[in-house]
Amino acid sequence: MRARLAASVVLFSLLLSGCSRLGNELPVMLYLALVIDQDSTIETATQADFRRRIDLVVSDYRKINPNVNVQVALYKRADLIGELQRRNASDLGPDLVITDAPQAKQLITSGLTEALPKTEFKRQNTEESLWERVKLEDGRIAAQPMVIYPQIACFNRTVVKEPPTTLQALLQEGAAGARVGLPVNFSELLWTSGSLGALQSLGRAERGSRTSDEDITEILGWLTWLQRASAQRNITFFQDQGQLQNLLKQGELDWVSCNSNSLIRLGSEMGEKLGVSALPRGPAGAPSPVNSVRVLALGANSSARQREVALNLARFITNPMVQRNLSLQSLAFLPVNPSVALPVKSSKTLATLVQSRADSAEHEMALAQIAHHPELASIGSQTLVQLVFGTKTPRASTNSLLEALEKQP
Repeated sequence: MRARLAASVVLFSLLLSGCSRLGNELPVMLYLALVIDQDSTIETATQADFRRRIDLVVSDYRKINPNVNVQVALYKRADLIGELQRRNASDLGPDLVITDAPQAKQLITSGLTEALPKTEFKRQNTEESLWERVKLEDGRIAAQPMVIYPQIACFNRTVVKEPPTTLQALLQEGAAGARVGLPVNFSELLWTSGSLGALQSLGRAERGSRTSDEDITEILGWLTWLQRASAQRNITFFQDQGQLQNLLKQGELDWVSCNSNSLIRLGSEMGEKLGVSALPRGPAGAPSPVNSVRVLALGANSSARQREVALNLARFITNPMVQRNLSLQSLAFLPVNPSVALPVKSSKTLATLVQSRADSAEHEMALAQIAHHPELASIGSQTLVQLVFGTKTPRASTNSLLEALEKQP
């Protein structure tokens, strides 16, 4: 009831503030492509919930602008570029595309979407660091960030009574019998580099700075820790966090790194057994979670009228009250608008998500640098697989990562 009342207040406020300028115009139809991931990282239940959130936002928007209709179509992530190429060839491409930040950059470089106009968006309505996630090398902005899915820890509360807050405590939890799962996917395991002091060194190498002996030592120490962890009896590395989350749900693992996009399904299937916490700190300080971002890109085939309305809807989505309601109704993602204050004391889950965002912010510059490297994710994952399965030494793995980072695209 309070959420409905809050929604009514924001709608009334927006009407008074002039957001209803489109209200007396002729009818207009927007086509919105909502990308769904068919891999193991985002489950059907999560996609269904996100679709409901989008429908609610559109419904509220139409109360202000009843002349606007929005038709939502679902696309598999792997099929999106091919489908849009086919539709754009017939001038039938969508006016808006909701996807993740990496794919938004692929879409614009393929000519399937267009950059955000620099002068028409309130940049202060979006956390500054998120613009780096959607910025191209030429300075164009590929999409408007919508919501943040933080990377956190998920665990079985019947086994793990107190979640480990440090890497040392995590090792001790495994030694005591808890089954710990970690991914070999580079971006999903990168959080440990912050805890162990290697992330800044990785960032300096990516910028093309001369790699110092100290940087090499930091990276080597990080990779050595990972190899030693893999040798622990109850610590096992798996392909990605999607696999980890499935094993946690099935009772085969007790503590895993995960993404908040899975909390809805995990909560429905594990019930009170599901616990969440921030990722462990290390001797170097806070972890460096790579939080995923859902973004809104502009289609390339819109008419002038459709583009005007699409931009208006994108601005509406970053309104503080809309952002707040999106987060509080799901407790699975965070707002991109930095002015939104969330009641973290009311929810352990919400406090965990906010802590993850704060940890990531401590490593903002280095994470942004690494995110721009086009080949590091695949090369890094291959290197980590060889490392944790013992076919490559930490020294050789360090050399492989540095070679990839220092190689300019």
